[in-house]
Amino acid sequence: MLKPARKLLTAALSSKYYYAEFELLEPLAREPLPLQFFNVWVPGVDELPMSISQYNGAKGVVSIIFKVVGKGTKALSEHRGFVGLKGPLGNGLDPCSYSKLLFIAGGVGIAPLPFLSEYASLCGVTVDVVWGVRSGSMLFDIRRFAKHVREVNYATEDCSAGFCGTASSLAAKLLSKSGEWDVVVAAGPLAMLRDLCVFAGTGRDLYVSVDAIVKCGLGACGSCTLKPHPKLLCVDGPVFKCNEVIEYLNRQP
Repeated sequence: MLKPARKLLTAALSSKYYYAEFELLEPLAREPLPLQFFNVWVPGVDELPMSISQYNGAKGVVSIIFKVVGKGTKALSEHRGFVGLKGPLGNGLDPCSYSKLLFIAGGVGIAPLPFLSEYASLCGVTVDVVWGVRSGSMLFDIRRFAKHVREVNYATEDCSAGFCGTASSLAAKLLSKSGEWDVVVAAGPLAMLRDLCVFAGTGRDLYVSVDAIVKCGLGACGSCTLKPHPKLLCVDGPVFKCNEVIEYLNRQP
């Protein structure tokens, strides 16, 4: 069920990325976990699945980081006033059974990091980050929102900042040299997730946050079935072990 929320602010972070903050007018039915998401209903436009970037239960405030890629996200960046929030949806990840976590993000996959790192810090888990984008103009200082991370490693495909290459290439380099992380969590393009499952999916815990078309968000419409797996992203995910979704990832271009 959609809950009413008031948009408090929108801020441009870089050439493509935006931050938005919403005040909930009704309390959530349950507290969210990292990597869960909301469907954000922009009146008269669309319902958009968005990772939870920050959550303040005491103030009833939810924040998201998103990339403008089409009509729906463009409308979200410009919208003022009230929206509807459905969620939290899916199954999240509780990192507290680990000690050192490496978060690998491709593009807008960086969105859940602030909430994940804050949650992890409360139980003493160290978080390091690899974030890759196509162009340096897309980067912003993620530490503004994720103050608890230990180290951030940037990668750009246009070689304008940080490591010259993709997030998966930089992650492969770091993982081949170090075994200090007992869990790896990745979010981003499906091709990146597939690559990570191939070279990093054995010998350590690896979770991937998968994308699919999400409509109802409740498991009723079947739009987010991860074929040929009988799993629904909005109910069973978005976080999976590689072996749970590898056939789905292998089918992606």
